[in-house]
Parts: sequence; structure tokens; C-alpha cells
Amino acid sequence: MVGVPGRSKACHTCRRRRKGCDFERPSCGQCRRLGLQCDGYERKTVFVHSSPATVGTKKDVATTLIRQALSANGTKNHPLEAKIGAVTLLPPGLVSSAYKSNYVGHFWDMYDPSSHLRRDLGNAISTTSWLRKVHSDKSYQSSPLLQASFLAICLGTVGQRLKAQHLIQNGMKAYNEALGGLAKSIAMQAQSKQIPDDTTIAATRILSLYEVFFGSDPLAHASTSSCPDTTLVKPQGLMEPLFMSYNQADAWRRHRFGELALIESQSPEMYKEGIAHQMLADGRLSITIAAVGVHRSTILAREDWLTVPWTGSHKKTDWDLLLDIFVLLPGCLEDATRIEVALEMNPNHFHFHVAPARIASSVGIQALLMLNKKCKHILSQLQSWYDNHAPPLWKAFLSSSTYPRPVNLAYPTSHDPPSADDISTAHMMCLYWSTKIKITLLILQVIKSLAGLQVDVSRIDRSDLRMSITQDSKHIMRTAPIFFEKGAGMAGSHIAIFPLTVALKALLMMGEIGVAEQRGIVKELLVIRAAESGLSVGPFVGSLRVLD
Repeated sequence: MVGVPGRSKACHTCRRRRKGCDFERPSCGQCRRLGLQCDGYERKTVFVHSSPATVGTKKDVATTLIRQALSANGTKNHPLEAKIGAVTLLPPGLVSSAYKSNYVGHFWDMYDPSSHLRRDLGNAISTTSWLRKVHSDKSYQSSPLLQASFLAICLGTVGQRLKAQHLIQNGMKAYNEALGGLAKSIAMQAQSKQIPDDTTIAATRILSLYEVFFGSDPLAHASTSSCPDTTLVKPQGLMEPLFMSYNQADAWRRHRFGELALIESQSPEMYKEGIAHQMLADGRLSITIAAVGVHRSTILAREDWLTVPWTGSHKKTDWDLLLDIFVLLPGCLEDATRIEVALEMNPNHFHFHVAPARIASSVGIQALLMLNKKCKHILSQLQSWYDNHAPPLWKAFLSSSTYPRPVNLAYPTSHDPPSADDISTAHMMCLYWSTKIKITLLILQVIKSLAGLQVDVSRIDRSDLRMSITQDSKHIMRTAPIFFEKGAGMAGSHIAIFPLTVALKALLMMGEIGVAEQRGIVKELLVIRAAESGLSVGPFVGSLRVLD
């Protein structure tokens, strides 16, 4: 290994923070006192291939080879190359895996750059912890499927950032290979009546993440689904020419519902410990978001799935308790859709042996009143969660006389720039507001439907409901910039999609903004700002069509 003169011997965390380190081992005392995760003292190495003729100029040759691997056409001096550290010469057989390791490091730097500052608190939220745990688990090392899935997103990320077409194409190739491997794995498990393992579920989730950032190019896809019962891959391995009808959001939802089907194939008891528990706990959010988009209830709202996975060593955090409420939302939306269809499309849908019009009206009214009661109960649960579990810093901030502040200073943080914990708590508050907005909008819809059935709703004060929607939407808009800070990376823009689209659509419905302003905000945050902190998610948001 070629050393670097004058290199600090401090731990990685102190070096990144540019603070003094006391060199205690295995973790430094400075990190322990501040509650930070100490990343230790081991130096990362970059491996390159060397022939005997290059041994005399190891460092120069190594730098050249790395530059050739990481750049293409005009990107020779990209800032990512500054991350090249010590160099070790390897036999040719190890070069491929070494380059892969290098791409993985760059991926983490861009996807979740502030994770090293995340405090090790039992109540902290991490939307990326499942990915890190999967990547560090021993099962990853023995699973070609997981390796191909993770390599796809790593190559895509670095390739897009460096505008290196060969890396992007190799990422697409890895993605397609992973999809093919996933389809075969699911088919074999179904044929032998085996229960899908954790690696299959993890691969499905990684591929859905690839869809969010890189799925806008239809030529990248050999398949748009990882669901057990659907694939566009022919048995001979040839691809169907269906990419012209490809929709990025639909492909993402298929991944999510495929993941849900795999989860459902096992009992809740199987998710009490280990990576399986982490996969379920962290996966509930994205699965439910996908279900909200199509008004489809899921098993995640069932009592056994809400309780059993947390009867082991893992106890529910404030984040888990909020998700317990959020998973109820798709069921309410499905009920509303079913009632609407029953009343408007087929008055005889209720199948009672009396006059269809009268029964459709009376049964429809009862169904709407029951739905209204369910929605109000969820609102009361949200209020209870806010009173007992919302971050104290946010509660004090929202009740202060200085709120609202300018948009770019509208979130409370004890760090400059915001830490991973600041971003996580902001995410939690945005999910709270988003759930509240969706439920309140549904109550307004129920009231409108009741009025259409000649029910007297004049005593219901709808102005308070509309004011609540507007206020919560503005809370999200003032908080959103934290997700596009440099420390948030690609993960920040990813988690911002749902609350931002909910808030923007609600503000448009309430008449607070116009269509042009709405589109302008989407472009500013989810395209321009997201690209600055990582990669643009604008194409994915467009494919969702939630703002149409």
C-alpha cells in the first residue's frame, strides 16, 4: 500500500468533522461524548491492476487506471476522483471486485452522505438502514442476485453523476440481469413451494429504488416487474418490444406490490428479529405509499402485522407508531372508491331486495357515515401521536411566534448544515402532515357525497377542515428544503417526493397556488435542487401523474 505523507491518524468521523480526536480505541471518546457513530481508524484502499512493467511508477499508473475506470469523455477531473486514497496493487483476478467496491463507496457518498453523523439513538429514524444492513450482511456476499441488484444502482448513480455512458449502460445490464435472476428465483421457489428468503425481498426493494432514479429511460428495461406472477422476459431470454408503453411509476409499484406479496407469503412471526424485521419495519412506508396511489388496502393494516413483528427484541419507536397510523390510509381510500363506484355506476351493487334507488341512497349514506367515523378516528390518532411522540424541537418551533420563517430557513435544526437526524425528524413530521392532509381531504369528499345524497351537512364547518389542509401543506413546503441540502444526498430527494406531491396537490385544490406555480416548485425542488444534491427525480414524479 502506498502511504500518503502527513495523513491524519484521527478516526474517520473526526476527520470529516475537522475536529480533534483523542485516538481512543476501538472508538474515540470525542464521538462517544457527542453521541456520534465512530467510523474507526481503518483506512480505505483502492485496488488497481498492475503489470510488471508498471511497478516502478505505482502511484501514477494507479491514478491513471482509476481515472479510466471512473470517467469518460471530458470528466477526467471530476471531484469524485479526489476521493482516491491509498493504492494497493492486486493480481488481475481481483481487479473486477475491487472496482465494484470503489463504485459502492461512491454510491454511499452520494446517496446518504450524512449517515456517518447519525446519532446512535433507539428512537432515530433511518430510511437507509435496511440497505446498509443488507449490504453488510454475510448473505450479501453469497448472493449473486443481491450483488447484481446493488451493483446496478451503484453503476447507475456514479455513471449519471460523471456522465459516463459506459457505466450507465453497465448499470442497465446489471439491472436486467438482476431482474432475470429474480424472476427465476421466484419461479423456482414457487415450484418447490419454498418460502421466499430475505435476499429475494431485499433484491426486489433495491430494484424498485433503481426505478425511482433511473427508470425514465425505457430502453433500460428488460422487464418492468418483479412480481411473482408477471414478467416481460421470454423463456429464451429475449425481450418483448413493449417499452413504448412503459411507465416508470407503474414499474415501481409492481416492484413494491411484488415485495408485499413476498412478505405476505410468510407469517408475521418470521419478522420479529434480524434483517427480516428491519426489512419489514423500513419497507412499510414505500409499500403504503404505492398502495395510496392506487387506493388499495394491504395486509400491513391488519392487527397481527401491526403487533407481532414487534413482540421480539425490537420495540416500537415514534416512527413505527406513526407508520401504524399511516398504513390505515389505503384502506380508507379503497372504501371511498368502492362507495363512489357503487353509487354512481351501479345502484343495485348493494344487492338488497327493495327499490334500488332508495336502497342505494340509504346504504350509501350508512357506508359514508361509517367511513367518516373511521377517518375522524384516524385524525384523533394523529393528534395523540403529535401530543405524545412528535419531536419536542418541532413542537416548540411550530408554536413559536417567529413561525413561519423564510422558506430556506423554515426547519428547526441544531446543526449547520442539518445532520442526518435533523433530516430524519423532518421526514417524520412531513409524513405526519401528509397523512393528516390525505385524511382531511377524504372527510371533505365524504361530506360532499353526503350532500349529493340529500343529507343535511349545513352544520358541518368545512372552513376549519380547509384551513387545516392549507396550514399543513404550507408546513411541508417550508420544511421541504432540508431534503435538498448537500448532506441529504439522493436519499433526501427520494423521501421528499411523497410529502411534496401531497402538499402541492392540496394547495392547488384549496386555491392557494395556480398550476404554473405548482409546476415551477416541482421543477425547482425535485429537478434542479435534487440534481444538485444527487440525481433528479423529476421524471419519476412526472410518471406518478399525481399533480395532473
